[in-house]
Amino acid sequence: MPQIDEHLKWCLKDPKRLIKTKPDLNLAQKHVKKSEYNYGAVQTLERLKIYDWAFNIGFYAIYHCFLAILVKYGYESRNQACTTTVLITLINEKKLDLDKDLVTQFDTLDVEKNITNPTVRESREISTYGVETSIDLQQLKKIKELILKVQRETIRILQE
Repeated sequence: MPQIDEHLKWCLKDPKRLIKTKPDLNLAQKHVKKSEYNYGAVQTLERLKIYDWAFNIGFYAIYHCFLAILVKYGYESRNQACTTTVLITLINEKKLDLDKDLVTQFDTLDVEKNITNPTVRESREISTYGVETSIDLQQLKKIKELILKVQRETIRILQE
């Protein structure tokens, strides 16, 4: 059994990680609204030159979109790796029409890839738990572009 299938089983063993629920488009829309709110906060913090926190909130703008997609498919996640696993599983099973690259830019279970190309999650962790207050502004530009792409895709998926 592939590693992702094993990870999905592990996620579903603990309701603090992942649970199967009824699809809820109303809750999914609330996650999209939260993502849009977070994007506004990113822009405000960028204007204030508080770039590290703008990046951190950008991470959550994307994450809320992913939670919206999961809710549409009947999952509730409280674990970022489990969220990624469900998305990749749905894509692999052809149940979700989403570019896998959008997910793997955000987070991946592939440790080797992370060494040369850090994910948004890894960059956010460095920004959050590190002692630096500045970040590469290209990172902030990239996450803002990724947020908008993921938001557009999420809205499209919720309308299907």
